[in-house]
Amino acid sequence: MGKMVWQEVSQHDRSRFALHFYSLSRDRDEWTQRFESIAETFVALDATSDREAAERIGDDDLDVLVDLSTHTKGARPGILALKPARVQVTHVASAGTVGLSTIDFKLTDREADVAENQRYQLETLLPIDACVYPFRRVAAASLHPFHRDGLRIPAQAVLIGAFFIPLKLSRRCLALWRAILERLPQAKVVFSPANPAFRESYVRLAAAGGIATDRLMFIPQGRDESENQARYALIDFVLDPMPYGGVNGTLEAIDMGVPVVTLVGARHSERTSWSMLAHLGATQCVARTPDEYVEIAVRLGTVTGFRDEARAAIQAGLRRSPLVDAVGHTRAVEAAYLRALSERIEG
Repeated sequence: MGKMVWQEVSQHDRSRFALHFYSLSRDRDEWTQRFESIAETFVALDATSDREAAERIGDDDLDVLVDLSTHTKGARPGILALKPARVQVTHVASAGTVGLSTIDFKLTDREADVAENQRYQLETLLPIDACVYPFRRVAAASLHPFHRDGLRIPAQAVLIGAFFIPLKLSRRCLALWRAILERLPQAKVVFSPANPAFRESYVRLAAAGGIATDRLMFIPQGRDESENQARYALIDFVLDPMPYGGVNGTLEAIDMGVPVVTLVGARHSERTSWSMLAHLGATQCVARTPDEYVEIAVRLGTVTGFRDEARAAIQAGLRRSPLVDAVGHTRAVEAAYLRALSERIEG
């Protein structure tokens, strides 16, 4: 989350916004130092109780407190339950909500959440006039091991990227993937487990979905972010999972000019990639029905011209779209925070 929002927070107008950061982790690295370098205060709360943490945050007299954890690993919703700031906002961590009445708003955008979604959550939707997901460029390594010749991959093979955790492989997702693979006999789904021990999980889940092991391929993680980006040099296109779509995986693929096939649903978790692609202006691979999802993937695997068209649209978007306008994104976030503060004070 720190890496994702860095582009956003580093662009804040410091004449209008003072930045206070609170870390729930005891780990320190170069990213810790980056945030410390622009902070009014940077406070580690990993060794404090929820009440002690809330009291420390309260000492800073904050107008807006932004939660970047929701219910992900290491989250501390007990701090938020004590309401240490005037306005509390949750932002992008898991495409959902925390479910606390003490959180006033959920930051989103008009593509990621439809108005109907408000009926099913406590936090008030706070849409920004940009994609809610900050875009971060990562240069791919020029020297890396991810080459088809070196990995003995046949030239005619169609490689479908799926660089995410096995928990995202739902039955509905695997059923559509099986239909795609049945029509693309030269295709393989490429996984890159963050932990090598996860490999068997992918195999078992694929088998449960009717996908044979010989239709899968595994490649290692890179040694750093730049090598991980280089993995996409192997990939023809990416299949977005469902009902929890990609976020970092979609942004990484876009950054490398790789098409992402996504199926748009009603919930935020099913609209993450759609929001990014809509703001990028590259929607050739967006499906509205399961059948269309399959058809788009088959076209990418069989029609070179369509794949080239999709890649060209991504490249055009990377040159001039709102998705890659970091300053514009931050101005939109700032406007939303001020709007939230005004609504709560006036309310």
